[in-house]
Amino acid sequence: MKNYFGLLISLLCMSYSGILDAQNRTDSLRFKEYLEVRHTDAMSWINRYEKDIDVYRAINRTLTDRSCDVLFLGSSSINLWDSIVRDMSPMKIIRRSYGGAAIRDMLYNYDVIARGFNPKAIVLYVENDLAGSKDDLTVGETYDFFRLFLSKLVRDYPTKPVFLLSFKPSYARLKMLAKQKAINTLLSEWCTTQPSVRFVDVATCLYDEQNKLREDIFKADRLHMNQKGYDLWTRELKPKLLNVCK
Repeated sequence: MKNYFGLLISLLCMSYSGILDAQNRTDSLRFKEYLEVRHTDAMSWINRYEKDIDVYRAINRTLTDRSCDVLFLGSSSINLWDSIVRDMSPMKIIRRSYGGAAIRDMLYNYDVIARGFNPKAIVLYVENDLAGSKDDLTVGETYDFFRLFLSKLVRDYPTKPVFLLSFKPSYARLKMLAKQKAINTLLSEWCTTQPSVRFVDVATCLYDEQNKLREDIFKADRLHMNQKGYDLWTRELKPKLLNVCK
């Protein structure tokens, strides 16, 4: 029996009905009081990374300086970026990411991972809502959740630029490529309507001159990137961040 965690999301979305109700007719739905999503076990799904969130709660309680150049939010592609401090130097970063994160549970955990910091810029990357699993969202639902999460960031950090990274292709998720391209198109177009949200294409740089997805940029799981992959991301992203973190 499938159930819903729409009630959980309703608590997060109520304050956004005014902001997001003015949608145009091409939007997949209107944000009113909730976004309904089916899960086989809603509570266990939304709480599956509670240990990671508890770690961040503890760190936040002892964090005396919450200022940084860049606040990085996201899933394993951010969490496993082992060289991120070096790659982003001399910028100071704070990272709030955890493996397996989806935009849905990031929304649920928003107060812990995204609120109360003092960044000059914010970077968001997460791809697990379209992962080929039984709990996947549709492209339209993914689009809606991203806009809701980004609208919260814009509300809490109205003067700070938010950099939304495109979904990346990978050999482990080749069957998701069409959906990834679709969500990238939707989100890139939406970002053009948002003064403080900037879409960054970190997918195209992963292809070679023959337009073939490079194989040498992935770890053995063919999903997560190795240092060669992160070097490509750094070249795309770092100049943009340095420009706003002067």
